[in-house]
Amino acid sequence: MRSVVAALLLVAVTSGGATASAAAPAARCAAARPVVSVAETAVEARVLTGCTAGELGVFRASLEARVHGSSCSAVASEVEADPVFPPQWVRARLEAVCGPGEDGLLGSKITVRTREHTRGLADEFEDTNPAARHRWTVEFVAGLGDLPPAPAEAVEHFDGPGGSWLRADHEVCDG
Repeated sequence: MRSVVAALLLVAVTSGGATASAAAPAARCAAARPVVSVAETAVEARVLTGCTAGELGVFRASLEARVHGSSCSAVASEVEADPVFPPQWVRARLEAVCGPGEDGLLGSKITVRTREHTRGLADEFEDTNPAARHRWTVEFVAGLGDLPPAPAEAVEHFDGPGGSWLRADHEVCDG
């Protein structure tokens, strides 16, 4: 009789413990590797960020950037990914360089999309100096909880439990 009672107690304790540990899945944030496509007259970059709690998709945001001019080049990198403890975020950086096209026009269009909103920045420049090179530096942060502080000139967006911010700088070099 004692062994039957002990076995029942053991089953009750282990099943209760399993339920409690499965009830609180950990949140995780991850980003797809930044994808950069470079043509002679444009650079396109895309980063997709998603945060989950277990199998539940909690937050999703994407950065899409397009820079146009002539003789373009770009580098994109994931600077920081998924800190171990909340808050959790992903930070990506894009640096694109183009010269003015034949008519001296060049510009950029940068968009952040979340489930419900789209925010964007656009610039257009005319530069008559064919030697001028224009550099765009884009920093994109998205995740759950309190994000790292955004610079004053950043575009911020919050969507439900997640948020994102985007900062873009433009400078003329060699011009």
